[in-house]
Amino acid sequence: MKATTSRPLSPPAALILKLIGVICILSFLIDAFTLLIPFNPTDRGWQINLTTQLVERGIIPLVGMAFLFAGTWIDSVAVADTSGKGGSVWQIVKLIALVLSGILGLLYLLIAPLHVNNVRLQSNAAIAEVQKQAKQAESQLTSDAFKNQVEQRRTQIRTQIGELLKDEQRYNQAIQNQQVPQQIKDILQQSKSNPQALDEFLNQQAKSFSNQTLSQIRERQQQLENQAKTAAFKSQFQIGLSSVLLALGFFLTAGTGLRGLVSLPSAPRKNSPPKR
Repeated sequence: MKATTSRPLSPPAALILKLIGVICILSFLIDAFTLLIPFNPTDRGWQINLTTQLVERGIIPLVGMAFLFAGTWIDSVAVADTSGKGGSVWQIVKLIALVLSGILGLLYLLIAPLHVNNVRLQSNAAIAEVQKQAKQAESQLTSDAFKNQVEQRRTQIRTQIGELLKDEQRYNQAIQNQQVPQQIKDILQQSKSNPQALDEFLNQQAKSFSNQTLSQIRERQQQLENQAKTAAFKSQFQIGLSSVLLALGFFLTAGTGLRGLVSLPSAPRKNSPPKR
């Protein structure tokens, strides 16, 4: 009774599973083909993007094969005669899927070291570019253009303070103004009695400005280098490990499925009627 009640339900369920499996596999193959366009294998960025996208989509064909094999297994259990035309067609589809599983397993096994190495090279190139830009920025601190800029700023400040020192009223207003920094007030008072105090202050400010700019350049350099290293590590760990796991899954699927196909012909002999 259990066998007769399950016969009407199992074949439609098996067909749905097999169709879903085939659709998942074909969808992945279409995505993989479109990812190759435009084809530029010599570009490291293109390789990294391709391997990343393939690994992120790698679970789709694996799930599709699981649906396909589950559907064929339900057929073999629910239907007594699996040697018909429809059964043989699905056996061919299953064989093609198993061969594809082995190929994908090999592909993902190769993707893991390829992606890790490409990301390492890209990270090193990015860090080298950051260091190059930082050196260029540091070299500008000793350039004539930067020195002229600092000198113009010194001249401007010296002129402004000199005008305040000449005008007693404006000088007193600046000393009494709460918005004027105390450091400027001290320089005004010192310059009143010692004109060299202004030059010492300007020299100190110029040196402080150069050191501050240099510190900002190096901090930015360190920040960009850390970002490049962190991004590279995350990509290497995630994509590399996922690729190895996908390769293992495809190899196990191919091996298990092929063993099942090899042992398939022995099943009808056990149920065949004895010879008279």
